[in-house]
Amino acid sequence: MKRIFTYAALAIATLSASATDYTGQLKVNVDGMVLPEAETTVTINKNENQTYALELNNLILTMGGAPAGIGNIVLNEVRAHEESGVTTLVINDNITITEGTTPGIPFWIGPSLGNVPINMRGEIRGEQLYFIIDIKMENSPFGELINVEFGDGGYQIKNSGFEEFHTATYIDGENSYSSDEPNAWHSFNSGIANGMFASLTKFALQNGNTSICNDIRPGSTGSKSVAIESSIVLGFQPANGTMTTGRLQAGSLTATDPANSSFMDMSLTDVDGNGDPFHTVLNGNPDSLVVWVKYKQGIVNEEYPYANVSAIITDGTYYQDPEDDKKYTNVVAKAQDKKIESKDFAWQRLSIPFDYDTYAANNAVAKALLVTISTNAQPGVGSNDANTPDSILVDDIELIYNSTVTGINVKGTAVKDFDQATSKYVVGIAGDNADITADDIEVLTDAKGAKVFVDITDIDEEGVGSVANITVLSADLKSSSTYVVNTYTEGYLTGIANVEGDSNEVEAIYNLNGQRVDSPVKGQVYITKYANGKTVKTIKK
Repeated sequence: MKRIFTYAALAIATLSASATDYTGQLKVNVDGMVLPEAETTVTINKNENQTYALELNNLILTMGGAPAGIGNIVLNEVRAHEESGVTTLVINDNITITEGTTPGIPFWIGPSLGNVPINMRGEIRGEQLYFIIDIKMENSPFGELINVEFGDGGYQIKNSGFEEFHTATYIDGENSYSSDEPNAWHSFNSGIANGMFASLTKFALQNGNTSICNDIRPGSTGSKSVAIESSIVLGFQPANGTMTTGRLQAGSLTATDPANSSFMDMSLTDVDGNGDPFHTVLNGNPDSLVVWVKYKQGIVNEEYPYANVSAIITDGTYYQDPEDDKKYTNVVAKAQDKKIESKDFAWQRLSIPFDYDTYAANNAVAKALLVTISTNAQPGVGSNDANTPDSILVDDIELIYNSTVTGINVKGTAVKDFDQATSKYVVGIAGDNADITADDIEVLTDAKGAKVFVDITDIDEEGVGSVANITVLSADLKSSSTYVVNTYTEGYLTGIANVEGDSNEVEAIYNLNGQRVDSPVKGQVYITKYANGKTVKTIKK
């Protein structure tokens, strides 16, 4: 069961109590084609009825090097829920995109499209605004779906496609060692920190531990991956090639000593030479980690033939991988694969589930993620030939957030014949009162951190109870689904099922949301109430 948030019924209000401007990067995807990012300012107005209005003005797409004006997107009456300092924003609406004001744009296409379906999910977290808007533009020459993403929600690892690199340099007295490292990631040249034997890593750094690679995984939209290679320390000791989102520490000459580890601590404010911190912020609970790897051993070690990917979600306080003999109660979940095979040095897609159950007793809240990738799952057992090192290529690492709804229960009873693709349901309630509250709704999903919102409307009609409008969001807000559950007394539903028709005068027609309609639409299901009190459930033909 996922936690349910309730929206109260709100009266329409047009006045705003406050307004805030947010500036950030706007990412646009048109039918799968990623466009250049642009810095954009978005205005959020808080309405007097506690809803919000969002203004994204002068939306311009750059396609083929030329600007194309879409216009102003204004979303009024955005529903909001505040939980633990985070305000979640949700709206599905049809709007008219108005003409922008940016000089030099000869034509704004938005106003010519009429009513445009908009699906927006977002959140305000402290001073940060993050949102996603799906715009259906069937009549547009730019494609059927425009996806707009503003800001950084803290749900993915930065530079997860390994397209951006910088030169990392390690200085040891008069000597310096440099290599190419992917931004937001660290190896020995940028990441080595404390440890009494840290200076010995200079023996492993002369050729660099990470490098830019042009061998990319199948189907990648990028042009680069990262190559991680093992080294030889002190002329004879194999040292695994290691890359992490945290830092590395060398505290022992014994390779298997946990004093040699990766670690992170969000209380530390230092950054690397590229200005990146030694930690990754995480605001959600992902269900799995997906990564592409290509692995080989320079000299095959039959006893230890595996590479390693490890991802640990913590509350942001100090944690190291591998753990020492301390008891760590700050772990939220782990996703680890310590048996990555070579498979003839071919690209392979790994999907690694996060284990939350083992660490549930910690009651820790996700705030940070420590990822470590190594050329061998066992320290110090890699290739002992410097000319043929172990190597693992890494591309497109992604955190996956599920959102599939697997069932809906109303007052403890499962909705009959539930299907994830069917959005509307009718449920009979025993007794004379079919009214329900949000607490009567239980939504089952395959997701650890899905957000569920329920909006209840009571219908003042005999035999008719309530309408529950349910919105389900993945934890990262990327995907959403909606369901409508209508409740009636069981006797009322039985009466509908047994009536075969009536020639008496029609008193009223209602849709399955309990709303009275004057013009039924072909193909939709309706409840027809006759003057003699009988009701019939019909499909408009």
